[in-house]
Amino acid sequence: MSQDRTAAVVISGAGRYCDPWHDFEGTSAVLAEQLDDYGLSAEVLVTGAAEPPEAAVGLIVVNAGGGSTPSPVSDDEEDVRARALRDWVLAAVGRGVPVLATHTGSNAFYEDERWARALGGRWVPKQSGHPTPSWHPKRGPATVTVLGDGHPITDGLAAELAIDDERYSDLEVHEASVALLEHTEDGVRHTMSWAAEPVPGLRGRAVYDGLGHDVTACREPARVRMLTRELDWLLG
Repeated sequence: MSQDRTAAVVISGAGRYCDPWHDFEGTSAVLAEQLDDYGLSAEVLVTGAAEPPEAAVGLIVVNAGGGSTPSPVSDDEEDVRARALRDWVLAAVGRGVPVLATHTGSNAFYEDERWARALGGRWVPKQSGHPTPSWHPKRGPATVTVLGDGHPITDGLAAELAIDDERYSDLEVHEASVALLEHTEDGVRHTMSWAAEPVPGLRGRAVYDGLGHDVTACREPARVRMLTRELDWLLG
């Protein structure tokens, strides 16, 4: 990592923190490229392969998942490394390092309740027994509503954004989180992105951005605009 730019890490899903439906390798590479373009020095850390970094970082981006296909805990070296990286993320976020979770990131560390508390919400797996598990309609072109009530991330944006992406629905959003984007399906409104203010000992600034299903979606103009504003706020 460059010594004269803020260091960022992209936690890329593999092993227990991946699923069969998302190209984490591809989307993490795009995210790292976009972070570099923003002016950060980004490194991709693959769960199960990478060790926790020793140097300090100024931003953590979690691009991982797995809650819909949970794996049993094992003592395999890969699984031990994956959980060690998870614990490093949770500890760093607890110290106040800002965190951005993208798309499946709301269910990245599904087996540890600290993640949902730190992020300000979660994807609710069917296996949880919750009466309203999270889901999404078929991916495709759609219009999403911009919210935020003057929040810096959405202030000044058009009232609607055109996307071509998955639209996660019935996410569990904590009361203190500020909804940024929502979509409507069958007359029901669903929050799909939010921001959460710092809470000492729990998190610094946190953002969940539900966009970014694949490489094409990550490069959508609306997604890029949101990412830039999210980074401005997280690092401001």
